[in-house]
Order: sequence, then structure tokens, then C-alpha cells
Amino acid sequence: NAISTSKGGGHVSYIADQVASHLQKTLKKKNKGGSDIKPAQIKNHLSIYVNCLVENPAFDSQTKDFLTTRPKSFGSDCKLSDAFLKKLDKSDIVETILSFATFKDRQALKRKGGAKKAKLTGITKLDDANCAGTAKSIDCTLIITEGDSAKSLAVSGLSVVGRDYYGVFPLRGKPLNVRDAGTHQVTNNEEIKNLVNIM
Repeated sequence: NAISTSKGGGHVSYIADQVASHLQKTLKKKNKGGSDIKPAQIKNHLSIYVNCLVENPAFDSQTKDFLTTRPKSFGSDCKLSDAFLKKLDKSDIVETILSFATFKDRQALKRKGGAKKAKLTGITKLDDANCAGTAKSIDCTLIITEGDSAKSLAVSGLSVVGRDYYGVFPLRGKPLNVRDAGTHQVTNNEEIKNLVNIM
């Protein structure tokens, strides 16, 4: 009866789910190293208009602005063609969602930096400077070594310069190359997380 379901419903979700499912696979290939992009995040970037005929439609109220009929009861099937879905891969929607996902990842990375603390706990093998986390922390230097043996050498040198403005932290082997890593890899790397918290 040419009813406009302004709040959507099963028919809109049926199409949106197909689009989101396809785009999720495409985005996963393009967003290597980034965090997983959920279907709900994809749908936030979609505007879908569906013109369809549904047998014996059911609605949530007398205003008929939300279709409650389930897809299996539509009376017909509307599976989106591969040709249509491939066109989506070449549309601006892919880059738009990727840009937004990158932005969200960077925000998460900033949040994981945490607030400045006067005294750090829970970071093993860190010999912190006495003035780290205080008003004088800007004058502090962190000596980063490759392994425990190199740390021992650096710590012995602290007997000369003192521990007020110098701290030492040993890395375990070769650190992650953040230039080639995705934000998700960076935020979940224990060594990087420790360095961010120390700094």
C-alpha cells in the first residue's frame, strides 16, 4: 500500500546485513594490522532506501513506521548480486569507513597512553629516574637497552651520573617496527605499551 516505514525494519536490515557482510570482508583485506571493523560500524556509514513488496506485512504499531515481518516471510527472496556488491568495493564508502576506522584506532592509541603518574608500578625491569613523573620529569632521560646485559652496563654508569634524572629500561630482543605495523598491532604490543606508559 505504498507505506513508508520511516524507522526501517526487517526489509531494510535484510539488505543492510548483506551489504555490511560483504564490505566487512573487503575492509579486512585492506585494513591489515588495523582493528576489526564490525558490521554495526559499517552500517553507521550507510543510507539505504528499499522499495519492495511484502506479503502480509506486519508492523510494530498503528503508525506502520517499522516492519516486523521476518525475511523468510516476505514471499520473495532478494539476494544482492555479486556484480552489485563488487561495485560497492569500488565506491567511496570503502575509503570513508577505512578513514574513520584509522581515526578511531588513533584515538584509542592516545587513550592507552594514560595519565602521568608520580610512580610507575607493574613494569618489570624498569629502573625509573627518581624525578620521573614529577615537575622535573622534563629533564629526565630514559636509557633504552637491548637486553639485560646491556642494562647492567647502563646501571653501572648511573653510579657516576646519579639516578635522579636517568632511568633504564631493557627491551627484549628486536622491537616492533611501528612504521610497518598497524595501529592494532602497536596498541597490543607489550613492549610498546610499556614504553608509552614509561614516557
